[in-house]
Amino acid sequence: PNGASSRRPMLSDSYFRRIDAVEFTLKADDGQSPWLLEEADVVLVGVSRTGKTPLSVLLSQTLNLRVANVPLVLEVPPPKELLSTAVDPKRVICLTISPGALGKIRSSRLKTANVRAVEEKAATSTSEAPGRSNYADKTHMVKELMNARRLADRQGWTEFDVTGKAIEETAGRIAEILKGRFPDLDFS
Repeated sequence: PNGASSRRPMLSDSYFRRIDAVEFTLKADDGQSPWLLEEADVVLVGVSRTGKTPLSVLLSQTLNLRVANVPLVLEVPPPKELLSTAVDPKRVICLTISPGALGKIRSSRLKTANVRAVEEKAATSTSEAPGRSNYADKTHMVKELMNARRLADRQGWTEFDVTGKAIEETAGRIAEILKGRFPDLDFS
């Protein structure tokens, strides 16, 4: 109308790779689809609250990487697909963090999620002792982190400490690691 072009701009291959990367990353978030691990450009693992999901999304949106992430939970074995030979250990990055920083993040999360209030309410409404969360317990967190580091060492995964690092800094460093290992990986 009125001489305006109704043509849409051409969508580039890069655009479609980015959409594919983001869709893959969302499907493979939080260990949801372990069968996709072998198709990932990079697999992020780590204990809860090390920033796996936001980092995964950033890497997929900015670098077109197909990212999977898997939580490492002390009481739950990792998916067998993660430990299989189909997943190249050079593509697995184990995110670690200092126990003090992890404790601050988790304590804040507990307050935000109102978990303590729910536990206290449960304690007053039943004669049994409540099941307390070990989520922010320092001893438990140290065990979780040690377990993650031992697993990374046993599997030949790269450990990356995110303590005090901005997500963009972490993403940049992981990109450097991947570029060094996989020069043909397309980041555009």
